[in-house]
Amino acid sequence: MRIGLFGGSFNPAHSGHFHVASTALRRLQLDWVWWIVARGNPLKTGHGDFGERFWSAAAIADHPRMRVTDIEQRLSLTYTHRTLLTLTTLAPDTRFVWLMGADNMVNFHLWGEWQQIAELMPIAIVARPGVGPGARNSPFARRFGRNRIEEAAAPTLADRAPPAWVFLKAPLDPISSTALRQQKAGT
Repeated sequence: MRIGLFGGSFNPAHSGHFHVASTALRRLQLDWVWWIVARGNPLKTGHGDFGERFWSAAAIADHPRMRVTDIEQRLSLTYTHRTLLTLTTLAPDTRFVWLMGADNMVNFHLWGEWQQIAELMPIAIVARPGVGPGARNSPFARRFGRNRIEEAAAPTLADRAPPAWVFLKAPLDPISSTALRQQKAGT
């Protein structure tokens, strides 16, 4: 089984999230994409109500091979590394891939135990608007540059031993959760 794990606050979930998940599903030839709604995010304030964020993600992840999960909430997990370690322990024969937009790649080095995440499972990064140079010059890209695979080899990512990662170029979806929250607040 090849499963992409796509974590986020999803405050709110939007078409850009679906774009990242569906691009990875198709280009990596995954069986499933599991959306992991974050219980909280130590790098952000004002997470929003968990239930609202969960249902927002469930509404956007409208695909027969996508599931939205509340595993972090149910298991009282907060940090991505701990969540991924738990999943790999519970399903040792599953080939997991961590999925993220390039906007997260820029700040990935601020995440707790980010290097251990890269050493735990392969990572797929999907292009997002306005982050080209920031992603290419990020501490993650510099630290794991030699472990990057060519985009043409993306379907093999789930079968590779970590650290391994790929950057997937794709049409850009300009929607962001920040812009949606600002729009809702009338700013």
